[in-house]
Amino acid sequence: MTGCETSPFAVQTQRSGTSFVATCRGEMDVTTCDLFFAAVLPGITDTATSRVSVDLAEVTFLSASGLRSLLLLLCAAHYSGKSFDLHRTQPQVRRVLDLFGFTTFKAGLVWEATMSPKGRAH
Repeated sequence: MTGCETSPFAVQTQRSGTSFVATCRGEMDVTTCDLFFAAVLPGITDTATSRVSVDLAEVTFLSASGLRSLLLLLCAAHYSGKSFDLHRTQPQVRRVLDLFGFTTFKAGLVWEATMSPKGRAH
């Protein structure tokens, strides 16, 4: 388990074959999103990993900072050729994801439009 005793948020990570799963608990906000990002990024950068999953079953709150961390990780996974998915989201977290379009856009389109050198106008 990654985190400290007083933190309202914790991440447990597990590798199984080519899959990396991060199970989150608590509030994902400006004070905890760095912990989340640091826990998941190794799964994305691991060359033996092909799929990164984030289990949000026990996440009770998702702020804009948490959403930004998810988006950065999604783009990093896409850039690295990994699949990235969220599962078991609570209704209040799913609503935030839906409101910001996270659950409907395609990572490749976002990457090409915003990050790829060939997609940017100079």
